[in-house]
Amino acid sequence: MSPRTRIYLYGDDLHLSPGDIAAELARLTAEQSPEADTYGLGGLVEEVEDFFARQLGKERALFMPTGTLANHLAIRKLAGERRRVIVQEVSHVYNDTGDSSQTLSNLTLLPLAPGQATFTWQQLAEVLRKTESGRVAAPVGAISIESPVRRLAGELFDHGHMTDVCARARKQGMRLHLDGARLYIASAYTGISPADYAKPFDTVYVSLWKYFNSLNGAILAGPKEVLDGMFHTRRMFGGALFNAWPFALLARHYASSYLDHMKSAIAVSEAFIEGINGNGAHIERVPNGTNVFRLIVPRDKAEALRSRLADQGVMLTRPGTRDGAAVFWLQVNETWNRVTGEKLVEQFSSALRS
Repeated sequence: MSPRTRIYLYGDDLHLSPGDIAAELARLTAEQSPEADTYGLGGLVEEVEDFFARQLGKERALFMPTGTLANHLAIRKLAGERRRVIVQEVSHVYNDTGDSSQTLSNLTLLPLAPGQATFTWQQLAEVLRKTESGRVAAPVGAISIESPVRRLAGELFDHGHMTDVCARARKQGMRLHLDGARLYIASAYTGISPADYAKPFDTVYVSLWKYFNSLNGAILAGPKEVLDGMFHTRRMFGGALFNAWPFALLARHYASSYLDHMKSAIAVSEAFIEGINGNGAHIERVPNGTNVFRLIVPRDKAEALRSRLADQGVMLTRPGTRDGAAVFWLQVNETWNRVTGEKLVEQFSSALRS
């Protein structure tokens, strides 16, 4: 069965092969005759920056080669001379960047709410009280919030607390960054537009490859006074790719229809979740989650289930185990649109009975 007809029940993207990507680039290039950029400046990249700036409701946007660099340069700029930055203890910035903010930009990251997606203003205020009581002034300059949270299987930062924290922090002169790597997934689930999510924040980062099927890249959007001239800092950190237009071309193409397609895939997944419970399997959702959930089946049936579904073009990752049962982590993506929820329930139920 062709990879382009398979249903991948894991990952955020379409699982395009190198051949698929090459064909898409050839097709889009023939249709649009894009102008190449030079070190990420001008040409198609500038057009795509403008596209995402509009989508995110910001004055301008800047291409970045990685999300790690986008987050780093955003909080570095926003913090300014106030070197302390509030982050979630579970955030990518705090856990997965090799202490780059601390090592390369002399920032002090203050992690809040261990093991939780959300922190409240009360938790933040306690940290502010401690920083203000020190004998040496060390004010907090910026706050970075990640939502959805990768380390918590796509759990969202509570939106009510998010708007409350942002409003109170801004009154105290702190600046705000949204690590929205998977922001469009959040929008598809909540109905809150990317621009509305980004509105309380100075800057926002979104990934271009996680679900827009680009090979690499990220977008950092925000006000001109923050982003104008940041291409110099991008180059200082080794982030100026000579040509970024192929990544920009793919990302714009898939972003243009993503929310509609993802909402349709969510409808398929909801029908599947409703139908599969009690048919030899059950679902565990992530509290305040998005596109990630657990499928629990008898351990002795897991490998046969996975093999039989693969024969039908329905792809699962290898399961983990818990309390004698097999646990599959499922993720909703656009490939779920290649089947109906009812058909998927039928395929699972048949494979479990066989």
